[in-house]
Amino acid sequence: MSLTWLETEGGPFIVVPRDALSHWSGTEGDYDRACEVVELVGVLALPGDVEALVLGDEPLSTAYLPEHRVLVRWCYAESEEGVADIVLAGLPTAEWEEGPVLKTTGELVMFDAAYFGTEVGTLTDSTVLELGAGSYRVDSASIEPDRLTSFRVHRFVELT
Repeated sequence: MSLTWLETEGGPFIVVPRDALSHWSGTEGDYDRACEVVELVGVLALPGDVEALVLGDEPLSTAYLPEHRVLVRWCYAESEEGVADIVLAGLPTAEWEEGPVLKTTGELVMFDAAYFGTEVGTLTDSTVLELGAGSYRVDSASIEPDRLTSFRVHRFVELT
């Protein structure tokens, strides 16, 4: 299985509900708030009782494994070959750190936080995270099978 990697221009990724993309103002205000998130992940409030998830820390290449509801962030590895298999093998034994709770109205879109939400699909690339409406805890872990390979992963755990 090959992954589709998304890059930013140096800032964080933002994950916003598709139906609230117009609320993300990019460098006109929301980008600065996203850059203030120093944790691995954080939640920001948007107008209309909407929440967005910020992937903080470093601007790492990021891909999504939809069947596992896991974001994969590339820290370092010698090649892209077999990355999905490495991550999938590491998920069951990963030491997960519980993260913040994100409430969503449904499908999410991840993109470079510097862009306006209305620019998704035209001026900036994006990845769709197909989650149902509800609350999800976003846990984080590292997968490091050897000294030359490291990925940070974030999983969406549905809360009932």
